[in-house]
Amino acid sequence: MHIKDTLINFLYDKDYFISIYDTYIHVFNYKDLVSLTSKLIVLKMDKFSLEIKGEDLFITKMMPNEILIKGRIKNVGITYE
Repeated sequence: MHIKDTLINFLYDKDYFISIYDTYIHVFNYKDLVSLTSKLIVLKMDKFSLEIKGEDLFITKMMPNEILIKGRIKNVGITYE
């Protein structure tokens, strides 16, 4: 394996990917949508649950392993089970 591939594998975790912006959050490789309200969205990940709290939350894009959530995001937390 080349050093470039080793660095890419080290820096980019392929198990999941979470990007947080001002008014939206993008999650790649989630397992299940557990809860959906305008104030709380809970996603089941492989080893933990991701809780997104805010106001006027809604899903703008949902695919089998990718989700885009928009709204006024106030808090993002992880719960290990």
